[in-house]
Amino acid sequence: MNRRQFIGASAGTVAATLAGCLGSSSDDASEFVTAFQGGRQPTQVHFNPWNASDYAQTYSIYWLQGTVATHADGTVSTDFFEDLSVEGREVTIELSDQWSFWNGNDITAEDYLIEQEIWRYQDPEASPIEGHELVDDYTVKRIYKDEISPPIARSEAEGGTAAPKSVFREYYERYEDATTESERDAVTDNLLQMTIDTEEFVEEGYGSSLFKIEDFNSSETLATKWEDHPWADRTDIEQISVRPTEGTQVEQLEKSDELDMTQYITESQRSNYPDNIQNIYELDHYSCRKYILNWNNKHLARRPVRRAIISAVDIPSIVDAANQTGLMASPTQVQTGIRASIEEKYLGEDFVDSLIDYPVEADEETAVEYMQQAGYSREDGEWIGPDGDATDFTAITQAGVRKSQPMKVFTDHLNEFGINAEMEAVGQDYYSRVQEWEFDIAWMWHVALPYWHPVAYFSNNFYGLLAGDVTSDSATGPTGVPFSLDIPEEVGAPEVGSNGVEINPAQLMVDLEGSSSAEETIDITRTLAQWVNFDLPAIIHLQENRGFAGDVETFDFPSEDEFRMDRSDPGPHALLNGHITTN
Repeated sequence: MNRRQFIGASAGTVAATLAGCLGSSSDDASEFVTAFQGGRQPTQVHFNPWNASDYAQTYSIYWLQGTVATHADGTVSTDFFEDLSVEGREVTIELSDQWSFWNGNDITAEDYLIEQEIWRYQDPEASPIEGHELVDDYTVKRIYKDEISPPIARSEAEGGTAAPKSVFREYYERYEDATTESERDAVTDNLLQMTIDTEEFVEEGYGSSLFKIEDFNSSETLATKWEDHPWADRTDIEQISVRPTEGTQVEQLEKSDELDMTQYITESQRSNYPDNIQNIYELDHYSCRKYILNWNNKHLARRPVRRAIISAVDIPSIVDAANQTGLMASPTQVQTGIRASIEEKYLGEDFVDSLIDYPVEADEETAVEYMQQAGYSREDGEWIGPDGDATDFTAITQAGVRKSQPMKVFTDHLNEFGINAEMEAVGQDYYSRVQEWEFDIAWMWHVALPYWHPVAYFSNNFYGLLAGDVTSDSATGPTGVPFSLDIPEEVGAPEVGSNGVEINPAQLMVDLEGSSSAEETIDITRTLAQWVNFDLPAIIHLQENRGFAGDVETFDFPSEDEFRMDRSDPGPHALLNGHITTN
């Protein structure tokens, strides 16, 4: 059955029809079949970016027009904005009049302003942005509170298509009318409860990308080329099928020749894949993964215990468990807080070599020394603290084999060592659970912005290294990290000693975002890296690479000269920018 026969079918018949049509790649060369890894089912997600629970994080990549791309060399490019200029505290963003949503409504400067202002209104005191001004229908000005580094300003200018003014203007206006913090919080509470499910998203035409959704069910989304898109003439692919996958599912689909584009194929996997599927591009990706350590737990508040944990676990085994699910990752070697691929540029080899060299492979002897240093003794295989109680950690992870399988190895190692750690895999409400800090240890991505710059890793939220709101009257942030603490004067010293240096990690992360020179950026990055290495607010264990492969017999994929692929999600963006065609 040709999929074209059910495009436009009623919602009641879509599921049954789609289920009967899944199989090997269509004989129709104008159809392109791909998958988004780790993506939740289209029937289970929504499109309100401020409601973290079940937001269509990876799925939406295919349906919302991207605006800014950041690259591995630190540059920023845009095929969406007419101009993006930075001068002092001001960023001027000029949109073209060629863009619109699937429903025909123009994407204007008001859409951009509403989206960005709603983000700012979530916490205007802590935001580095003073506000936005609408200059004309297609020009908006962003004003920072302090002078901003131009590369950071350009990278932070992304967004503008996720919050159509027709839907979100009312929330923006309510924020504008709010005169007190409680009134503003009431708007936020309402906003966080609102959802736009996939059916409404499609029916109301809130998408804006090159391919417009026609039908979907839990296992597949079908979309056709949207002829009104400015890039429609670039490609002769008329239809795409996008499937959600988790873990090894994508491998099985690809090995059966059911996908036209998939993950990068490692050398050990090569023999299992058909010859027509070849690697297109490998990206030294920006993303890492970490385990957040919540210092509100009195055991984790003790630095030697945190050091014992990283010494007791075998990081290569944890990463191996992740790679078995289809990841392409390597173990973190030194706890710097940033990805190894940018350490040379922002820290320097001598600085990294001077830092504390925690065990990468499990080192029980060292772990024991750290526990004893904190006043613990091991009784009947269980560590008992100086107050007479045993450790009792809840370690949460997002459900799904790619996150839970490595976490299981991590907690098994702790339990074997005598530190009690119970793993809990959380489903739909995982990010809400993290935001409420209801954990002792939590799995999380370690990158806040898709950018090869220290600010991506030292970002003051749970994707970065949360320290807390710099305007807070509290002594600590939500995970117990003090706003004021001491680190050794000597880089790599294991103790503060008599020459401690007082720092404020939260303020340093704000300062890093506004650093106006390469020297200042390096100085702040080194201080933050020394803090992370000394205090271990998190264990950054995994350095992820990504890439993609494709069916080279049926399709032409771009070269690096034709399309810059050193960006996040290079395969999907090559498709959505119209740079994949039939051959």
